[in-house]
Amino acid sequence: YFKEAMTLFDYRTDHFKDETSLQKAENAPTFMYAMPLEGNKIFFEETSLVARPAISFQECKDRCFTRLEHLGIKVVDIEEEEFCYIPMGGPLPAKDQRIIGFGGASAMVHPSTGYNIGRNMIGAGAVANAIIAGLDVDSADVNLDQVAGSAYHAMWSPANQRQRNFAVFGGEYLMKQKVEGLRGFFDGFFRLPLEMWAGFLAGWPGLPNNDKHETWIARLAFGLTFVSKLPPKVGLDMFLSIVTYSISNGIELPQSVTPLFGEPESYEYVEKPKNQGDVAAKNEARKMIMASKVEEIIPVPFE
Repeated sequence: YFKEAMTLFDYRTDHFKDETSLQKAENAPTFMYAMPLEGNKIFFEETSLVARPAISFQECKDRCFTRLEHLGIKVVDIEEEEFCYIPMGGPLPAKDQRIIGFGGASAMVHPSTGYNIGRNMIGAGAVANAIIAGLDVDSADVNLDQVAGSAYHAMWSPANQRQRNFAVFGGEYLMKQKVEGLRGFFDGFFRLPLEMWAGFLAGWPGLPNNDKHETWIARLAFGLTFVSKLPPKVGLDMFLSIVTYSISNGIELPQSVTPLFGEPESYEYVEKPKNQGDVAAKNEARKMIMASKVEEIIPVPFE
């Protein structure tokens, strides 16, 4: 590795000497990234991009030292070990709840890359403003359901949901790739104009180059350009994956790249009819409880 530059996505497998380990690494790929700090102090990490189930920490650690030994890199001291699990993809928060999640608790992690901090930092202001606006009324008029809905809308407006759905497909596609497919994927990815691939890695309103992804037509242009940069075998596999994913997962992916399927459901608060149940039965029970002469508490066994 060059000591003056960061290396990302090293998916080489020439350091595996036996066929069993090689086959395992090809079917469940990990990559190394190396980040020089100062002098001979370097941050090395062997990690899995996205996997379900996750590749074990021990497997990543073993592969890390096998790779370093093969490259002739002698580790003389370990200052710190990182064990990090990043939840990617998954469902968005449930609607009509008062508990406001944020960051990883609100699925804000980029579903294809695992990047999170930049998205949290730039998204925090909008969420805080929505909460402040909802609470900045007389206490008797505060509608906590509306406050929570506005906070979630600040995170997951229909436009943000459509952009996320596009990236969710990316994560699912990467998850099923063997090492050969990942090499081809990133060979094409980094042949894109910097603004396009950097915008995809950011993937949140207000972050640099997000304008290349925040509309359906921008995402469509990105997808068509990207497929044209891929090796033919990988490009064909991605096209077939788009078709099968759209069939099995419904309109989410087509909705993200066309205007034909409307918008995802909003998180904005909509008042609903209050369900009071059987008021007459409740009043009768209340009167009978008040009139009851039974004062002894009857214990209820728990089994």
